Amino acid sequence: MVTEPTIMPLPSPLGADVGSSPVIRPLAESDLPNLFAFIRGLSFATRYFRFGHGDYDPEQHGARQGCLLAPEQGLHLIALVDTDGCEVVVGSARYVIQPGKTSCEFAIVVADSWKHHGIGHRLMDALSNRARAQGLRTLFGRILESNQEMIEFVRSYGFEISDGPEGPWQKIAVLNL
Repeated sequence: MVTEPTIMPLPSPLGADVGSSPVIRPLAESDLPNLFAFIRGLSFATRYFRFGHGDYDPEQHGARQGCLLAPEQGLHLIALVDTDGCEVVVGSARYVIQPGKTSCEFAIVVADSWKHHGIGHRLMDALSNRARAQGLRTLFGRILESNQEMIEFVRSYGFEISDGPEGPWQKIAVLNL
């Protein structure tokens, strides 16, 4: 019988062990219960901006297959902090390699209580460096126009922003690697 992990509130930066900074590493299959607990712990707005549904539940949407990527498919990274001797996911970022194998689409999300502490930049640095090392030339993402915080984040990182093909409600952020 598989038991559901206990959903605890995500730690705040002050709740992490003193002197600890998040560790960023590739997602392993054994991390999935913690990743799913992280996703469920995000605010309604954060889940809406990342997944398109504020009530998004990874177990109900078949996220297991989408999270575990073979190297030729892409990369999924997580940011972890040690809280009371347990690793807790506080950020997730991934890219999926597109047909043609010259570009990849990214997605990134950071726990609400850990925003504005550099995790997003560290995750984006790791993603772009790995994509470049894999020979990819372009990193892009789709962002809702109403997600101004993410638009400002990618703009500060050097992404070019344009309207999506469906209209100005969706922005396309592109970074040449």
